[in-house]
Parts: sequence; C-alpha cells; structure tokens
Amino acid sequence: MKTTLDLPDALVRRAKSLAARQGRPLRDFVAEAINEKLVDSANPPTAGKGNPARRDAWERWKSRLQKLPDGLLFNPEGIDDESFFRSLDEIRAEPWGSAQGISSR
Repeated sequence: MKTTLDLPDALVRRAKSLAARQGRPLRDFVAEAINEKLVDSANPPTAGKGNPARRDAWERWKSRLQKLPDGLLFNPEGIDDESFFRSLDEIRAEPWGSAQGISSR
C-alpha cells in the first residue's frame, strides 16, 4: 500500500543513510522498523531475563560493532557477515534482545 508520511528531515536522512549502508531500499527499511516497533509494543521486554550465556555472547559480539556518531551500531565486517545475521536472529529471540537497539538487515 502506498502512503505519504511527513517525517523530520534528520530522521529521513538517518534512515536513508543506514538503508544505503545495508544495501536495502528505504521502503524495506521503514516497513521493517514499523513492524519491529509493533512487535516490541505487543511484547514489552523484560529487563534482566534471558539466558546468561547468550547475554555474555551478545556482549562479546556487540564489542565488535562500531558506534556511529548518530548513535547507530555498525558492523564493520559488512552486510556479507552471515554470522552477524544468525546471531542477530538468535538475540532477537531473547526477551531482552529488542530492548538493546538491535537493528536488522
């Protein structure tokens, strides 16, 4: 469905930039972001819950990421790092995963 949204310029620039870095169309990026927000609101995260071993693995993996000036996390190994996406899917399954600002591909 086509729709028109009036969004802040800075937000659109950040979204376009991240979508381009991920090699994705902006429409896919925005649709996924809206879907994640809907899922998050339906299933609020439970702080401190989850598998401690997986949480430690997340912290080790997260240390590989670079934080960009706009606050987003960036995988310097690029979009072809399949282990990144496998780990991301596993982390999202944890109750605390959606609360960590984890972006998707």
